[in-house]
Amino acid sequence: ELTRWLPFRPEYLDELIRHDGRGEFASGEDKCPACVSAGITHRCLDCFGLPVFCKTCLLVAHQCHPLHAIEKWNRSFWEKDSLRMLGLTVELNHRGGPCKHPAAPFDMVVIHINGFHVVSVRFCGCKTNSRDWQRRNQTLRARWFPASQDNPSTVFTFETLDLFHELTLQGKLSAHDFYVGLMNRSDNTGVRGYPKRYDEFLRVTRIYRHLILVKRTGRGHDPAGVGATRSGQLTLECPACPHPGKNLPDGWDSSNQSWLYRLILAVDANFRLKMKDRGAKDPELGPGWAYFVEDKAHKEEWNSCDSTFQAIERATSRVNDGYSVTGVGSIICARNGLVRPNGVADLQKGERYANMDYIFLASIMGVFVNWLLVSYDISCQWIKNLSSRVSEYPSNMQESYRHVVLTPVVPKFHLNAHGKACQGPFSLNFLKWSARTDGEGIERGWSHINPIATSTREMGPGFRHDTIDDHWSAWNWHKITGFGSLLFRKSKEAVEESNIYRKQHDNFTATFGSSDIYEWQKMVDAWQDGPHNQPNPYADPPVEQSTAKVRLELAKEESSITQSEGSLAHEMSPSALIVRGLELEDQSRYYIALVQACKTRPQPNQASMLQERRTALVRKVQKWRTIQLVYMPTVASLLSSGEPPHDPSLTAASIDSVPIIDPFVPPLLLPSSLPISIRQTLTPRLNLTAKETRLRAAQAEDALAELRRLLKIRATSIQFKKVNMVGQRAQTRVRSVLTLFQDKIDRVANRYRAAQAALVSLGPEEKQWDKLFPMLNANDVRGPGKESDDAPHHKKKKATANAKESESRRVLSWIWTSETASKDDCSDDELALLMRCEWARSQARAERWEEKKILLVEEMRRTLTYSDWKATWWRGQAALRDNEHLCAVIRDGLRAYAQKQAVMWEQLAVSFATRWYKLLASNGLKTDWPEQYRIAAVDASLKTPNKKFRARLREDHPAKLSMILKSLSRLWMSTRVSMVRGQ
Repeated sequence: ELTRWLPFRPEYLDELIRHDGRGEFASGEDKCPACVSAGITHRCLDCFGLPVFCKTCLLVAHQCHPLHAIEKWNRSFWEKDSLRMLGLTVELNHRGGPCKHPAAPFDMVVIHINGFHVVSVRFCGCKTNSRDWQRRNQTLRARWFPASQDNPSTVFTFETLDLFHELTLQGKLSAHDFYVGLMNRSDNTGVRGYPKRYDEFLRVTRIYRHLILVKRTGRGHDPAGVGATRSGQLTLECPACPHPGKNLPDGWDSSNQSWLYRLILAVDANFRLKMKDRGAKDPELGPGWAYFVEDKAHKEEWNSCDSTFQAIERATSRVNDGYSVTGVGSIICARNGLVRPNGVADLQKGERYANMDYIFLASIMGVFVNWLLVSYDISCQWIKNLSSRVSEYPSNMQESYRHVVLTPVVPKFHLNAHGKACQGPFSLNFLKWSARTDGEGIERGWSHINPIATSTREMGPGFRHDTIDDHWSAWNWHKITGFGSLLFRKSKEAVEESNIYRKQHDNFTATFGSSDIYEWQKMVDAWQDGPHNQPNPYADPPVEQSTAKVRLELAKEESSITQSEGSLAHEMSPSALIVRGLELEDQSRYYIALVQACKTRPQPNQASMLQERRTALVRKVQKWRTIQLVYMPTVASLLSSGEPPHDPSLTAASIDSVPIIDPFVPPLLLPSSLPISIRQTLTPRLNLTAKETRLRAAQAEDALAELRRLLKIRATSIQFKKVNMVGQRAQTRVRSVLTLFQDKIDRVANRYRAAQAALVSLGPEEKQWDKLFPMLNANDVRGPGKESDDAPHHKKKKATANAKESESRRVLSWIWTSETASKDDCSDDELALLMRCEWARSQARAERWEEKKILLVEEMRRTLTYSDWKATWWRGQAALRDNEHLCAVIRDGLRAYAQKQAVMWEQLAVSFATRWYKLLASNGLKTDWPEQYRIAAVDASLKTPNKKFRARLREDHPAKLSMILKSLSRLWMSTRVSMVRGQ
């Protein structure tokens, strides 16, 4: 598109320059278009069409536009002028009309979205009542926010404050940058000079965003006043979370599906949201009213507790010197990522239990559900002695905790960093009713809030809390408005994946005997009832891995070198760098294999998944690259040359041409892939080449062991099929199961090939790596039985003489006769354990997807019910302050705003229901929604061009269809009547 525009560049430039002259009046005709008598002298930059006027017509046209930017023609060019200099005076409190008792003209600095203005103002002197007479109220009614309460001389227009509010919430723009931008719009040369109002701008924006937050949560409608606001009352709740009395059905607490009404939370700490210790006394406008806990009470509890988690103690770290706050702890809804009321607090000395316990208890105060699932990256430690620690807190903070059943889990990404003892009982993959919750949503929230860390660390404590509260409120609101697309996307995926994984599991189950399934199911049920006391059915039998041994040896060697020769150049050791590189290499091969599997143009959702995977992979490689350049600086020259050497580790799988998917991944450039000349320039002290050689040898050995294990499982499944499976349907099930195993076998085989190629490249020659670890060809990947018995069914090729060999001529693959083969020989019992593990995991995958589908349907219902409750709540606020002491205009504003909010929540609910209904109805999922939203959704669905869906809808509701349409007509008619009457 840009190349098409280039030929028009001169034309565009001429049109821009045209605006610097008098336009069509440059030819000599210079009469004012309005009065057609006087000559043109001025023009307005803010009126449409850049109109020109004489002085008199300009003032008449701008009686209600005192902040328009004006320019004057000085016979050579247009120069800046102002309406004040031309004699315009603004009269307040009379809608721009004349006042009978005006005050003397007064020059006021007005800051608008188009810059700084000095405006001549006459305040109203009519003393009808105290409010009308106050100058601060006169400016507020003109939508000008005063910088002071008494005799304001500086104001900021509401448009300016709204614009900054939106920009800072969306783009994290600082107040200083916005203020400087306004100054530059007024005078980009600094010649004219305007009074400094930056301090006033900071104060006003802080007050304004607080008032907006108070107004939007209905505190202006409370007869008790804003001062009666309770803790957490200025927050936006998650509509999809369970809220007794708001969005839960009758009898929810005794339902046989009680897991649907469980509250799922995520806990974490962020050490980027610090605050410098300036000793400033800065009050908080709403202490504890929103997302931050009340600071004074929090500090009192924290100072009375000495408990700490030493592994993450940061109080003595040099990076925290000079900071009174080292970060924040937070609790969110783990399902949809909304921050909990009173779910944020400052951390004074790292992630101490005293802080995190307080946040947890404060966030669940007033929550009365029966079951609580809490995801925390150190849940296995935090849960110990939690009850005894809770007993030390005030009784009102203990109440909600005492009557819930708490289940601690570890987020999925963090779980791998824990030991084997934690990876079973705290796993969201295996825990029943976890509904594929990942627990990592809180990390995504940090990525939203972290950009303001550089600004908030310079603020005072109150200003910082108010600012972060405001950003969390915007985060929650955008989450809520995005529920329509978010829950639709999740539900669509859950419906598709649950069908796939259920079919896979049923096929897998059909390959085993009923007695095996009964024993395995009994073991799974026992573990679910007591995961800490029962054997883990999901855990693989322990296998001694060579890679783990080598990593431990290298870590010990590097530790001794560090003690004798000093610290390393980076906190990640050289061996850890190589290990991480091998992991990224494996991920790169897997991505390439996925791209290769797309023989035709992929579907949009498949292409999106591949693109997201590639983006994440490239980001990981870039992060790893920064550390690689510390230990391998010579790699920089290869990267800058634009043609880095080909990475042999990624040659294991060829890549077909797929039009919309980029199969390229950045080369890792480990020592094995470098030319010998460059490899010899690596720092001898680090010995990177030798370390990679040892790790590659261990990787090859482990890959062979894993390959043999998978081939044995496949051979066992085939043998069972031959004896027990009869008929085409049963045979098809077995083939689908073997396809899954074949994908794992291919991935492990490619890992071995990459390790073997790297070893041959690294040398040394006397090691003869190609003999110790021979090249693995496709026909080498076969089980201990005959090739025809266990060949992968989805990769059948033309029969060869080798495939038809008799038992007397059969040659065993070298993978079964190598030196490492005897180390991992497993018995029939071990094979049975492996099969049980695979079956249990297959069941867990199927069940988690099914749970996710069911829970999403419930979350949709809760969201619509909550929205309906919220609309009703707002209508109930409309008349709360109706009394004879409140003036009519305020009462009218209260009613109008309450009605506006109620209709907004109803419109949100209608848009959600319309988006979701077709998906649920098409898949036979119930829509137990409030009637008005179900009717609206049905009506929208009937208008869809999808004839198949319309036919099914008419078939499902033949008797109710006409009734639904009539009810819909009556609903909209009653809604319009109610709005006209102001009810």
